Amino acid sequence: MRNTPVFIGIDGGGTRSLAIAVDPVGRLLASAESGSLNFFGTSLPSARRNLKVLSELLKQLLPPRTPIDRIVVGCAALFSDATKAEKEDLCRGILPLERTRVVSDCQTACFGATLGRPGVVIVAGTGSIVVAQNEDGQHRSVGGWGHILGDAGSAYWIALESVKAAIASEEGLGPKTKLGRLVRQWFKIRKLTEIVPIVHGREFTKERFAMLASHLARKVGPRDAVFGGICQRGGRALAAQALMAVKLARLKTRPLPVYLIGGVLANNALVREGFARALKNSCDVSVAKPRLSPLLGAAALALRDAGVELTVEVVANLEKSDLGATADRSDKPARLANRRTLRQNARDTFE
Repeated sequence: MRNTPVFIGIDGGGTRSLAIAVDPVGRLLASAESGSLNFFGTSLPSARRNLKVLSELLKQLLPPRTPIDRIVVGCAALFSDATKAEKEDLCRGILPLERTRVVSDCQTACFGATLGRPGVVIVAGTGSIVVAQNEDGQHRSVGGWGHILGDAGSAYWIALESVKAAIASEEGLGPKTKLGRLVRQWFKIRKLTEIVPIVHGREFTKERFAMLASHLARKVGPRDAVFGGICQRGGRALAAQALMAVKLARLKTRPLPVYLIGGVLANNALVREGFARALKNSCDVSVAKPRLSPLLGAAALALRDAGVELTVEVVANLEKSDLGATADRSDKPARLANRRTLRQNARDTFE
């Protein structure tokens, strides 16, 4: 084991970050979890501390002097490959710079889903982004601007639009809706004006706000025309981004391979239906199962960068590694159930 080269993939998200170490055939050797690597959403010193935690945890789990062959870091702060300065600022003194590649987390998500094959990946969770990869391996992304500047179709966007609709209804500037009552119940307030100090509080995060979207989907769903319209609009926005990413990437493959990632597309039928309808009206679509998670996509990229062929055996070992890739073992059933739900819902929607 001591002389076996190790390949590390890191999924540096906006809320938490995961790291995995695998051997040359994709078998899990160690895993770790830490906080955000998004040096815009948090700060560069904080991102470096979290990266150091990941590195130190992996070192503790691996034998002493284990050779590290390649490291790929997917970072939520980036749109593409990091510049030399960005990589040095984040990784200097923590990871070996000459063997480390830092890219956008959407690139690792795309590679994990497609394994380098052409297709378009739609990610809609707390935030949203679309990545298209063409037949030459080149990719273009649309969206991913964050909750302040964009993220249409994401859980945060749905929650924000729903609160805005509730306010407009209460002030007589929009159609009547049940959203006001449900928003008050969720925030445990009597008047909508009481929401202001809550959302501006230091402890109130965008992730917490995004959770309102799934609550509303469960409680009202299609029974409220205003909420239904918001979800349908979000789905159409994701489809428009997908079509633009396909155009920019000059992706020619038809039917268009589509990979769906994230809780919104798994659990919100209204968004999914709006997305599917808009996309199918423009081109033939084939829904494909994402082969690997973004975390394992980073590990697979590390292997590929080192010249390791991603054979059926290697990919199968990586898929097995996903079961132990997070330090939070308690949510394995939920994560696996979510993936099964997403695949089935996608098939049902596009058939």
